[in-house]
Amino acid sequence: EAEVEAEVRLVGFERGKEAWAMSLAERLASQLKKKEQGNALFRRGEFERALRRYEASNSRAPEAADLAKAIEAASCGGDEEAASAANERKAAAEQVRLACLVNMAACQLRLGEHGAAAKSCSAALDIAPGSAKALFRRGQARLALAELSGAKEDLLAAAKADPKSREVRAALTQLKAAQGRAREEERGAFGGIFT
Repeated sequence: EAEVEAEVRLVGFERGKEAWAMSLAERLASQLKKKEQGNALFRRGEFERALRRYEASNSRAPEAADLAKAIEAASCGGDEEAASAANERKAAAEQVRLACLVNMAACQLRLGEHGAAAKSCSAALDIAPGSAKALFRRGQARLALAELSGAKEDLLAAAKADPKSREVRAALTQLKAAQGRAREEERGAFGGIFT
């Protein structure tokens, strides 16, 4: 065992720009950077920190109204190229937001925050109603919350969207087992009253 001493001296500090003070391009770049930081933390198993980065990414996302204004301004000005670029920025921001919501749900599931995971997935499904990952993760969250009918609906939709997914098939198997246990509990609770 060797002891190591180090002395660190802060030479300078410059606070980053607040999201409201950033241009559209800066907000998009910041949004993407926070998402990538979250991905790195997730890969290392630091789910709480990753969750905070994904939340920060979405807080940096350009507002839909700002994106719509940029598209309208470019379209009204007759600048097709600028309008096309604004539409591409809008689509990119939505894709990053969607990915962050689905990744937030993955973190929340790992942390046992099943209700929060279901909400994150619902927000993701508002953006992309057919997202197999969002459906799958919300199905997992609902299964953990014993919301079996909702879990079944989500997992079957996920299986339809991604029929080759082993994860979805495994979750459907878990769902069937949970449904069987629920039926047995009902039989035990009512003890043959209705037979």
